[in-house]
Amino acid sequence: MQRQSSYAKDEGKLYLVPTPIGNLEDITIRAKKVLQQADYIAAEDTRTSGILLEKIGVHNRMLSFHKYNSKERAPELIKLMQDGAVIAEISDAGMPVISDPGYILVQECIKHDIPVVPLPGPSAFATALIASGFDAQPFTYYGFLPRKKTEQVPYFAEMNKAHATSIFYEAPHRLSKTLQNLASVLPADRPIVAARELTKIHEEFVRGTVQEVAEYFAENAPRGEFVILVSPSTEEPEQLSWKELIKLVDAQVAAGSSKKDAVKNVAKEHRVSKNELYDKYHEQ
Repeated sequence: MQRQSSYAKDEGKLYLVPTPIGNLEDITIRAKKVLQQADYIAAEDTRTSGILLEKIGVHNRMLSFHKYNSKERAPELIKLMQDGAVIAEISDAGMPVISDPGYILVQECIKHDIPVVPLPGPSAFATALIASGFDAQPFTYYGFLPRKKTEQVPYFAEMNKAHATSIFYEAPHRLSKTLQNLASVLPADRPIVAARELTKIHEEFVRGTVQEVAEYFAENAPRGEFVILVSPSTEEPEQLSWKELIKLVDAQVAAGSSKKDAVKNVAKEHRVSKNELYDKYHEQ
């Protein structure tokens, strides 16, 4: 067990600072203040972040921290914080750790008892989700998917059955092919949304069936990074017998879940009464 006091004074710490995903006016007062006061700013791309920092009047020293140097750079940053430095970690846009290597630094801080202080702020997938028109609870976020069709298909098969909104990112030069792959797995009439340039002047939401959206981008060159949202499945899950449901509960308990949580999870997934399943489980 570990307890953390995030705001103890006169000690090194890591701030996780979100940056605007497009509109620079989305920087918060607190984020700007933390960036101004930090001893170092660990940036995914110092050139990209330098543009933002210049515009908001922050001139603190930047250190590069990206997926190609994260394992080598993390120990250096840990040493700085152990010596009392305050470091603010930022990604190119949005929340640190989400689709960037920040989690490696967070893990090392936790391991070395260095406080980690998260700031709230913008995130592309959450921004797209609330405007999608799909149920926002629950949702599953996948980040960037593998590039090959053979590797994407299992993810799309999972999304096809999911009773939650599914979200992933895609680059413009791969979008058309990925949407074709998605259309080969999902029913042609499954609603999806493709969102791009969020918070910017050319912000756009393309809504339609998976077939319609795939055809649209086959004819219209995609620009900007995309957030793709797949609507929840409306198909009823296969109705299992009580005996089969109890086996699923047992499997989750064996994997480490409490009986209460296992019953709740299985009941929710298979749309049966939680109380009735609980009674059946304890009757055996």
